[in-house]
Amino acid sequence: MNGYDAVRRLVNISDELTTLSHELGAAVKPTARELIEKKINALEDEFFRLKHSLEKLQVPVQTAF
Repeated sequence: MNGYDAVRRLVNISDELTTLSHELGAAVKPTARELIEKKINALEDEFFRLKHSLEKLQVPVQTAF
């Protein structure tokens, strides 16, 4: 996955987390809440894994003359 795709995935994960947080707030049944929390945890893990891999990425800088 290149840097561009990783950033796009980070944005998608952020959107998914927002949706899931709303679902979690509306969930009444404990089993439904647990399922949503598991999905949130998995997405957060992926988000931070991508974030840390992007932090290590070095992008060459080109100067225009």
